[in-house]
Amino acid sequence: MRFRSLVVAALASACLALPLYAQEATAGVDPAARVAKAIEDYAALKGDAQKAVQRRRAIVWLGEIDHPDAVAFLLKELAAAGDSAFAAVVLEALGKVARPQLQAELTKVLARASAPVAVRLAAATVIVRSGERALDAMLAMATAPDAEVPVAQRDAVIAALIDSGIDRALRGLVPMLVTDGPVPPRLKLLRRMDAVHGLPPLSVARIRLVQEGDLELAAVAWRQLTIEKHERARSLTLDVLERVVGEPRATIAAELIGGLVRVRDVDYYPVLLRFGSVAGEIVRKALRSAAAAAAEDPALVKWLMQHGLDEAQPAAREAAKLLLTEAPSEAVRPLVERIRADLRAGKKKALDLAVGLHDLLAKDPSWRQDLALMAASTDFESRMLGLSMLLELGSDAGVATAQQSVAHKQWEMRSLCYRYLTRCRDVGSIPLLIARFGKEDGRLGSELNSALFAHTGTRCLSRKEWDAWWQKNQVGFVLPHAETVRIGSSGTVGNTIAYHDIPIVSSHLSFLIDHSGSMIEKIGTDRRQTRLEAAKDQLARVVQQLPDTTFVNLIPYETAVTTLWDQLRKLTNENRDDLLDRVRRLPLAQGTNIFDALEKAFEDPKVDTIYLLTDGQPSAGRVRTTDAILEEVRRWNRTRQIVIHCIGFGLDSDLLKRLAAENGGTYKYVH
Repeated sequence: MRFRSLVVAALASACLALPLYAQEATAGVDPAARVAKAIEDYAALKGDAQKAVQRRRAIVWLGEIDHPDAVAFLLKELAAAGDSAFAAVVLEALGKVARPQLQAELTKVLARASAPVAVRLAAATVIVRSGERALDAMLAMATAPDAEVPVAQRDAVIAALIDSGIDRALRGLVPMLVTDGPVPPRLKLLRRMDAVHGLPPLSVARIRLVQEGDLELAAVAWRQLTIEKHERARSLTLDVLERVVGEPRATIAAELIGGLVRVRDVDYYPVLLRFGSVAGEIVRKALRSAAAAAAEDPALVKWLMQHGLDEAQPAAREAAKLLLTEAPSEAVRPLVERIRADLRAGKKKALDLAVGLHDLLAKDPSWRQDLALMAASTDFESRMLGLSMLLELGSDAGVATAQQSVAHKQWEMRSLCYRYLTRCRDVGSIPLLIARFGKEDGRLGSELNSALFAHTGTRCLSRKEWDAWWQKNQVGFVLPHAETVRIGSSGTVGNTIAYHDIPIVSSHLSFLIDHSGSMIEKIGTDRRQTRLEAAKDQLARVVQQLPDTTFVNLIPYETAVTTLWDQLRKLTNENRDDLLDRVRRLPLAQGTNIFDALEKAFEDPKVDTIYLLTDGQPSAGRVRTTDAILEEVRRWNRTRQIVIHCIGFGLDSDLLKRLAAENGGTYKYVH
């Protein structure tokens, strides 16, 4: 739970000596004196924002002292904390010692309509662990009629009862599953009990739900029985499947996948792919989650390799691929050999399969040799794909191909080669890179400079200087240490235009701006501007500074995605004014459709750099999960080589970090 994580992180991150009152807990020191000392230490930390971790630690220690003075002080702090996150920490401190006398006071916190989820849960957790009577009161609250207990309050109580792991608490909740009440709350409760195994009454309830309940209830209950390896789980499979008519809803398909992958019956393998073909991110997530269980079934892995990857329907092939993501390396070898033979025979289908299964095929070390052959192909697409996948693996097997291709007519190939050679350094690349100096500008010029610095640890301002430097140093030259390069590297020397402190080196840019409703939140130290206002100001400033040789486009997005123009346009005075006007008029709208915005940007063949700004997680669009978005962008970018810079407004986003890192960009978190 969130409040526990907060406390654990606080304790783990501060390596401070125990204060005197904690050391003397068993030394016979007067408890009142210990409380006074603990309060004094806590008070000394209270006003120092730099010592928030120590402050949390001090108040939790205070809660470990079983004394009325400690209780009185903690209650005072709880009142002062109100609905802030710190209230959960104070509640954790109060829960360090069983204090049943506080049940009424804590129940008020639990029932407070304004209390956030973490505070409600913290209060409920302390009450549940305060003794038998308190536990009975919480069970009564959980099972009371809907009209008597607000949903948010009941949710916190149920979560605390389940998290407690107390046998009587869990048994007391089981009857709620098999009542004749509405399905949604029962379904929510059943899913919350996902990790509860080996409780006989719960197993009986699950069996009953499989046989008598709503189909989704049945699917969840059956999956849970397969996870706990209940003796009835296998025989109940048909009970569930016979009730599925046509294509099930995505939520039901996801549950069925989780159960079927654990049944281990060859007769059900085609059914597993049938449900895996149902559209929906929740299904893809279920397939990824089921991959570890699939890897433990050699027969299923073999069947997926031989049949699943050759299914006629693309969705079924994709499902098979996701189920195989955790397959052991030795199981992949036959697939590698099969695709290798088809690639040598020049089959286009084999190339598509190799790209789609790259992450799986890479489990076999020999796959790098196949990628090197692919990279050496005269076919542009094969060469791009082979070299980009070698770069993803950090393999130097394509150095010779990259060296031969640094002067390729396609900018995407040259960009890939510069970045590949920057990663996989070789002395033989230096004269080839020097020969390109002065022939690139914009982003490619920056990438060429980075490649040269990575190889030489030096910078020159002209081709003549480089030629002279190499003439002087080439005999016996040794590549500089990687750490030296890392410390001194910078591909943007002399550049003065930056967008959110990310230097602009490209002349073919697309700005993706989130204008969802959450962009109304304030940002910055003075909190005077909304996130959207700050985003508009920053973009307007940059657009006014960019030279008229720059090609740009604006893609505002929320639930819907729009574009200012169909493709990049040169920043003439008229176009610049149109763009600035569109920026000024951007309204607050609805959701956050990151995937479709990226897809729209990739449709323009002239784009080489994207700046993506958002303040939220994906909440709209065809693809919404982090892994799925990254996978699709990875697939697109193996032949496009677009750099993606990401700016998180008020959100330190894992998606944005990974999106930038995987696509040659920079990630910036704006507080």
